[in-house]
Amino acid sequence: MDIHEQPTQPWKGADPGQGENFPVSQPAFTASVPGNGVATPAPKRLSRRALFSGLAGAGVAVAIGGVALAEWQHTQQNGGSPFEADPGTNAQIGHLLRRAGFGVTLNDLATYTPLGFQGAVDRLLNYQQVSDQPLEQQLTAANLNLAKPQSQQQWWLLRMAGTQRPLLEKMTLFWHGVLTSSFQKVGGKDAYIRMIVQNKFLRDHAFDTFDNLLLGITSDPAMLFYLDLTKSRKNAPNENFARELMELFTLGLGHYTQQDVFEGAAALTGWHIHPGTQTARYNPADHTTRELVFLGQKGNLDYKDVIRILANHPATPWFICRKLFTFFAYENPSNDDLQPLVDAYVKSNHSMQAVMKTLLLSPQFSSPKAYRARMKSPTEFLVGSYRALDAKTSGVELPPLLTQLGQTLLAPPNVAGWPGDKVSSLWLNGGTWMSRLNYINTLIGGGRYRGSVYKPLDFQSIVDTHHIDTPEKFVDHFSAFLLDGTLDNERKGQLVDYFNTPDPRSRKGHITLSGGKSYPVSKVRGTLYLLLASPEYQLN
Repeated sequence: MDIHEQPTQPWKGADPGQGENFPVSQPAFTASVPGNGVATPAPKRLSRRALFSGLAGAGVAVAIGGVALAEWQHTQQNGGSPFEADPGTNAQIGHLLRRAGFGVTLNDLATYTPLGFQGAVDRLLNYQQVSDQPLEQQLTAANLNLAKPQSQQQWWLLRMAGTQRPLLEKMTLFWHGVLTSSFQKVGGKDAYIRMIVQNKFLRDHAFDTFDNLLLGITSDPAMLFYLDLTKSRKNAPNENFARELMELFTLGLGHYTQQDVFEGAAALTGWHIHPGTQTARYNPADHTTRELVFLGQKGNLDYKDVIRILANHPATPWFICRKLFTFFAYENPSNDDLQPLVDAYVKSNHSMQAVMKTLLLSPQFSSPKAYRARMKSPTEFLVGSYRALDAKTSGVELPPLLTQLGQTLLAPPNVAGWPGDKVSSLWLNGGTWMSRLNYINTLIGGGRYRGSVYKPLDFQSIVDTHHIDTPEKFVDHFSAFLLDGTLDNERKGQLVDYFNTPDPRSRKGHITLSGGKSYPVSKVRGTLYLLLASPEYQLN
């Protein structure tokens, strides 16, 4: 496929400029900006090719591997960070809320900025002090059938979008990508509900000790089926869970032997899914009685001993803290980066809340190296954009949309989770990049997908509510929460010039700013489209 060609997508989104469907065969990056359809003559001609080069041109190369966006990011980091010039305001709070949640809204800035950075971290970590009752009422009213995978995904995506406890949901997503299970191997359609049971367990224990997380996941019905522990018998131990428990959940390769897998599998015997139910039971009669030697410790060991040994193993804090740091800060952390987290793990008796507090308050988390250092995952992009533009739908369209973007919740590709969680540039390719642009298109201009209707963004109401009186103020308003208000003067000038460019072909009326001057809807929508298609917005 030509990299400038848009792949066919089953998406009926509206053109943000003219209210028409964005043709799937139209080149994604040409001399015209999506929203115009054709180049528009103007008294002062603005090169749209130059505008895309500055605002979203890096995204073209993202579609073929992410190289240009990575280079753009490197250039930005080498040129400094907004943290250095303006600590504790929009840039730091925005960074915190993207990493510890799902993007930023104006309401978020109003809530978290007065708290300061440390106060914002405290609010995120001490989530029990923040009511989520309106969300719970909304989800109850939705009356979703949580025995069906797509309804489970819808329920979780709506929870992410509507929660006042964003870090709790982000940690749940993190654990889902580490302690993995999938509805595709959970025991058939009558057992799909096991995935919600597991999801609720991960949420309830997101900041618990690592020991308790491991104990709970070992007896979790979805995990028991997914990694075959329910099939394990004292006379025929199944090694699958024991191996993945060490390799992917706690130690990593090089810290155990095949004999440890064999002995660990024997020690873990006894757990089974109770027939005809969605619950698990421990049967001591099906647990081996022979003496075992596991990672150097000898005795009549059971599952509790296995978890105790693993949670206290010297390799474990380095393993799990590396995963946390990579997911929340940046890739390839050094041992020096990880040491404070490892210390927190040991000193707190393995508390994940203590580790996360250390991570979020670390100099590394708020460093130029961390700022926009990771590509937004499909979930972060979809939920963040939905929240930022205050979309109001049933959410039924969100699961298939997320799959188009490259991620299917409750169905990681394998037991190792999503590769993009480790190397975030893997989240983007030609198809997923165009799916992001199509979704931006529909959020702004309206459209229909899988039974959900997106109303065109009411720009007149936004302008009137926030007293936006000039094109400059329009760009400032949206960049404040979409881009931390860090748009440089040259690129802001390009957007303002585009906003000011006449569009005689516009058929959807005008927006009147508070200053009294009117502008074509096509240019108003197109300006926001360019902000959301910019490299900065794709980075977390």
